[in-house]
Amino acid sequence: MATPWTALVAGTRWTQRVLIVLLALLPLLIVTLAYVPALVLLPFFPGAANRTRDMVRQLITWTRTALIASRNR
Repeated sequence: MATPWTALVAGTRWTQRVLIVLLALLPLLIVTLAYVPALVLLPFFPGAANRTRDMVRQLITWTRTALIASRNR
């Protein structure tokens, strides 16, 4: 016997995609929050601008990957 929750998830592809994206973005959100202190402090240290730029690029890449991968499912 299916519960209303499983029927909703199994019945609509859109709901499945939203849940997958939310689950994929949750770890990304945690990593982004962990990056905040470094992103606030690093620009004030000499020579750290490249590291800051690389960190932001990595976050952008992870976000794009999570969003694009959800379209193919």
